[in-house]
Amino acid sequence: MSQQKETVVGDSESAEWLNMEDFSAGIDTNRRPRSHDLVGRTIAITTTDGGTLSLNFANADTVTWLAKGFAWAGEGSEHYEEVPLDGGGYWVDLSIAQRRVETITVALHPEKGWALIVHSRIEDEGADVETRVMQTFHGGIIEGTTATMADAPAPTRDLIGKRTLFRYSPNHLYEHIYLSSRRFTWQNLVGEQRGHAATELATTYKLDDEVYLFTWREEIIPVGTVFVFDYAAGRSTGKFIGLEGDGTIANSPGGAIIIPFGYSNYGEYQEPV
Repeated sequence: MSQQKETVVGDSESAEWLNMEDFSAGIDTNRRPRSHDLVGRTIAITTTDGGTLSLNFANADTVTWLAKGFAWAGEGSEHYEEVPLDGGGYWVDLSIAQRRVETITVALHPEKGWALIVHSRIEDEGADVETRVMQTFHGGIIEGTTATMADAPAPTRDLIGKRTLFRYSPNHLYEHIYLSSRRFTWQNLVGEQRGHAATELATTYKLDDEVYLFTWREEIIPVGTVFVFDYAAGRSTGKFIGLEGDGTIANSPGGAIIIPFGYSNYGEYQEPV
């Protein structure tokens, strides 16, 4: 996913690194279909760090939002995407039109009451940041449910050591290896990036039993992700946010069939960070 060129002797299928639009086409083939279950509802979330987010799902296309207590606080009416998760949860995503380079993604369960907000922003070129796409995470609960702050999603180490295949489409197969609380490695087995691999900065939160929110932020090109991995159902739902080769801002859907592929048990050895 880097723009630098790579030459691999003896591998005719290797090619130079690609831009976001080159590998993302069709990467939502195995994604769950969108739903409109939340239309007519207002969901108010209070987070463990003192913020609040209200989402009013006016119709199948528009959500009105009001965020307070965050560095990115504001309000607006935006186009949104809603995808159901197994067990009654939802993945909701919207771009902030007035700011263009910012998105809000929320994983939530209206009955159990847990919620996790991810704010993603594409930073300016040359900014003093680890990666061009930066993210903040805000675990919380839905008001009016029986959930307490003890039920709010929190960072987890559960994925460390796992190896997983993601079949996004017949033409997209990736492997993930979860190295530590901060890093994972991906490699492309089938697709435009075949033969390419990288180790990226990552963040993992536990949402529910065998259900995780996982994000990564690329260090060379301005691309980040927000995904929900449902290992129980064997499905992932998410998106890629970043800049395409011509500088166009893209917030592109993705989703895959999850195939468990192995596990590294550190056991008596040194645990990763």
